[in-house]
Amino acid sequence: MQNNNSLCFIGMAGCGKSTIGEALSLQLGIGFIDTDLLIEKKFKSSLEQIKKENGYKFLRHAEEEVILRLDNDIQIISTGGSAVYSEKSMIHLSSFSKIIYINTPLDEIKKRIGQGQQRGLAAPVGSSIDDIYLEREPLYSKWANITLDGKKPVDELVSTITDLIYS
Repeated sequence: MQNNNSLCFIGMAGCGKSTIGEALSLQLGIGFIDTDLLIEKKFKSSLEQIKKENGYKFLRHAEEEVILRLDNDIQIISTGGSAVYSEKSMIHLSSFSKIIYINTPLDEIKKRIGQGQQRGLAAPVGSSIDDIYLEREPLYSKWANITLDGKKPVDELVSTITDLIYS
């Protein structure tokens, strides 16, 4: 991969960003980072605990800080679902990576994460998964260079991404 061809996955919690990113990283033998894990490491706490103690806006700001420190040395990046709220973050990621939106239907997201209350979703208390999905979907579409169907099996998505990169 060329330096300006890193890949960045965006999408809702449960869409498969980390799973696909890890599988692609293993297949291609290149670096992978999950920004949610970077936040948890920095604060030595789960996303949900960080949100409970500091609020969802704090969590979004922490995500922005982590993303703005990334560069093209990391070739596959999985972002938190709320990364798209930060124009600064998305412009930064776009400067050195292709943005891939894993578009997974709402009903599938709900099956995968349930109500999402323990996922550390960076959204106001009382927001439903439906509300969050409807608010974020246009932002994911806005920033995406490539949109993939998140209902497809991981191995098929990895193969599709590999074909797109090397064709």
